[in-house]
Amino acid sequence: MIVYRSQERVAQTASLLAEIRNSDDARDRLIRFGELEAGVIDALMPDRDGDSPLIQPLRTAAIAIARGDQPAAALDTLHLPNEIRISVPEGYAFYALYPESYQAAARQFAGAGYPKNVCVIGIRSIGTSLSTVVAASLEESGFTTRSWTVRPHGHPFDRRLALTPELERTWRRCASTHAFAIVDEGPGLSGSSFIAVASKLRELGVSEQRIALFPSWEGNPASFVNERARTEWPRYRKFCAPFQRSWIGAGALTDLSAGEWRRLVYSNPSEWPAVQPQHEARKYLDEDGTLYKFAGLGPYGREKWIRACLLSEAGFGPRVYGLRNGFLERQFVRARPVNPKAADASLLDAIARYASYRNRLFPGTRSVDFDSMLHMIEVNSRESGMPVDPALQRQRAPFENRPAAAVDGRMMPHEWLATAGGWMKADAVDHCCDHFFPGFADIAWDLAAARVEFRLTPAQSTYLLSRYAAASRDRIPPALMKFYETAYVAFRIGYANMAANNLKGTADGDRFRAMEAELSNQIHPWQASQ
Repeated sequence: MIVYRSQERVAQTASLLAEIRNSDDARDRLIRFGELEAGVIDALMPDRDGDSPLIQPLRTAAIAIARGDQPAAALDTLHLPNEIRISVPEGYAFYALYPESYQAAARQFAGAGYPKNVCVIGIRSIGTSLSTVVAASLEESGFTTRSWTVRPHGHPFDRRLALTPELERTWRRCASTHAFAIVDEGPGLSGSSFIAVASKLRELGVSEQRIALFPSWEGNPASFVNERARTEWPRYRKFCAPFQRSWIGAGALTDLSAGEWRRLVYSNPSEWPAVQPQHEARKYLDEDGTLYKFAGLGPYGREKWIRACLLSEAGFGPRVYGLRNGFLERQFVRARPVNPKAADASLLDAIARYASYRNRLFPGTRSVDFDSMLHMIEVNSRESGMPVDPALQRQRAPFENRPAAAVDGRMMPHEWLATAGGWMKADAVDHCCDHFFPGFADIAWDLAAARVEFRLTPAQSTYLLSRYAAASRDRIPPALMKFYETAYVAFRIGYANMAANNLKGTADGDRFRAMEAELSNQIHPWQASQ
């Protein structure tokens, strides 16, 4: 099943450097320079990792930035690529991963009896900046460091590391004199990126006792899908520091993460919508009714804060109080989510106005092209046993000729709240820029999603589209709407299948399995009518 989309983008190196220099926030500079450094090294070393006249000056500058310094002017003399491909550092953007955690982990390492000479190896992409934090912290503790970044290649569940002979010789020479710190986010489902680097070090003569892993959490090797990682992960000592609630602020907080918010808005667990805990942002509620939801560090949080403010001013979202330390602070609206079967004319009018507003206020560049969207439809349909209509191919021109916007991406009934002031959308700022389909897309995606999620009748669907057209003066071709309905159902089936497999044996796993079956039944009647 396909549910994730590529988050790589092409960036101008000179523009990135200018943004870094113009930033007055040390954490922002760290994140942005890590993106730049990873992109440059990926361009220089696409197949195997090593050294070059550009790499070590970049590392030196990156570690200086991790100490809080501005980028060195000497960077202007380096012949960097004009364009690079960079990807979103997911931990900073989605998962409340703080560089400060790695400072704390480095302090743990410093007191653990390792040699005073350390080779620090970051795994690109986010490990690029995280490794500079570890290196800078160790140097402050009196250690001497050497540092590189690497990118293991291959299947996501079975990564392998390829090095130039020169870098292999360097690491082999350090094997008996240095400790080796491997730094990255994760481990993910497989743990294979960490283990790819550790296995290469073992191959070069480094003992297990000299290898330390710096993950974002300890991980459960029994759950890894990679057999080698299941066996080797326990062999290495890990250094990681947990998320600190103090980063949000003082005061008592109720944790509403991982679906816990459902306890506040539903009287019976039988009513709970399905939730994949790993994909929910951290969120906390204080005693005064302020909700703190992680929006992202650096530029990622600011983008969402601006969107949240505009939606609030337009009456579509809760009141916004601020953005602090990556957390969006806003009013927690105590209202019962709408019943899926209660899509009356007033709600359909609100959805139409909301879609029109987003399409007008949040334009952008399309995240997924037609071929990628069609491929997702074909793969998910085939794997779920659904036929694929060849007529979908004919929607290429209509698809490409329409504008894109920051779509909502989550038009589920439980995210619409009936308040005294009218209908409000509870979660509306970040799903257009997460790592799932569709990203920035035709607003037809949201309208198709509403049709599917609310199980709208043909008459209700016609009413919704007519109200949208009246509000926006944008008429979506009926055949293109059918395309997006098919795309949305295919994506949601893929997501439900993935979540059900990951959560097997839990109540939410059962909910997602039921959702998968119900969505499969939804699409068949339409296909049969073609």
